[in-house]
Amino acid sequence: MMPLRTYIDTARARIGRVATTAGAVTLTAGLFTDAVTLPGLTAALGAALLGVGFSPRLIAAHDKARPIAMMVYASPHAGMAGILVAEHVASGGVARLVEAGAVTAWTAGVWWIRPASLAKRIAKPWPSDETTEGQPQETAPAVQELADPAARWWAENAAREGGIAPDTRLVATKRIDADRKAAVIAATTPGEPVPEISITRLSALMDLPEELISIDPIPGRGAGLRMLTIGKKREASADTWTEIARTALPGVELTEANTYELKELH
Repeated sequence: MMPLRTYIDTARARIGRVATTAGAVTLTAGLFTDAVTLPGLTAALGAALLGVGFSPRLIAAHDKARPIAMMVYASPHAGMAGILVAEHVASGGVARLVEAGAVTAWTAGVWWIRPASLAKRIAKPWPSDETTEGQPQETAPAVQELADPAARWWAENAAREGGIAPDTRLVATKRIDADRKAAVIAATTPGEPVPEISITRLSALMDLPEELISIDPIPGRGAGLRMLTIGKKREASADTWTEIARTALPGVELTEANTYELKELH
């Protein structure tokens, strides 16, 4: 069985197609008789007012998106009304040819563009992290999250439900050279510390010796962030760790650090 939302969307799409067909029939009839002008204008105006005035999606739209969405929604109704008025006022061979072309363009445009559906997409709620004017947004510790295979591996294996590091994510991974990498572990909930992560379990999960894995506090940052280093310890220059700090945690100076030989994360 399909979700209820699917049935609703399908019904709306079919109603829209029926309405477009009815509008095209009315406009075509208007080329030959004025009897449909007043009913057609009434129907177009009424449908526009009902759709714009009682659509929850349009009413709840963001202040900047609402006027655009409403204009898009009402555009086919306004176009239909304009064509009906032109058919009533103008007559003659050339005028009728122009009006017939307008009817064809209106029908094809509304059928293909589906302005009502487009308007609802425009009115779709803005992302929840959008700041409201005058209200500062509360954010998690500022880190630069990278699209990295190691971060995906961490999410799928270490941070999964029942894993060794739930409620964490791996961010700001930095390859030092071909053999070495460092990364920042962040708590997913702002204000919460990174939970204790068992080096023994992480060693088993990664199939690496325990002495090659280290999880340490980051100088200058709170317990919501931890530095993960992997590999055989070896000396590194200060410039190397300055680059890691600049890339992973802008504004933080790493005052003490170790480097390691890295076995690639799968």
